[in-house]
Amino acid sequence: MEKKKSIFKRWWFWAIVIIVIIGIGAVGGGEDGSEPNTAEPAATEPQAEQPKESEEKSEPQPKESEPENKPTISKAEFDAIKTGMTYEEVVEIIGSEGEVMSETGEEGTDLHTIIYSWDGEGEIGANANFTFQGGKLQNKAQFGLK
Repeated sequence: MEKKKSIFKRWWFWAIVIIVIIGIGAVGGGEDGSEPNTAEPAATEPQAEQPKESEEKSEPQPKESEPENKPTISKAEFDAIKTGMTYEEVVEIIGSEGEVMSETGEEGTDLHTIIYSWDGEGEIGANANFTFQGGKLQNKAQFGLK
């Protein structure tokens, strides 16, 4: 009679455990402390960026004539965005400000991390997320952009 392996010794059990942990981290990671901290950056960052947007609209005429620059993000805009850019540089490429999805850390420190999201052009539910830490883009992700 064969002795069955313990469930803890089976490879598929550990694969499922890892997938569940990653899923919990992805879903639950953005909820910690996002409500109290979103009011401050949303109030301070747009004020600093609004003059830049109005300057861009008044100075470079070709950008105004481009009707394709919608408040959503396209795949071409996503590809133009590189790690190390500032939030202001990303907003300049996309043409609109993102929605704060998560924020953690003390503002002004290297550990201050904000995740912004933009609706995307393309499939239903298309979007892009950008993670800034210490004022610089660290990570970008997209789904369904065209």
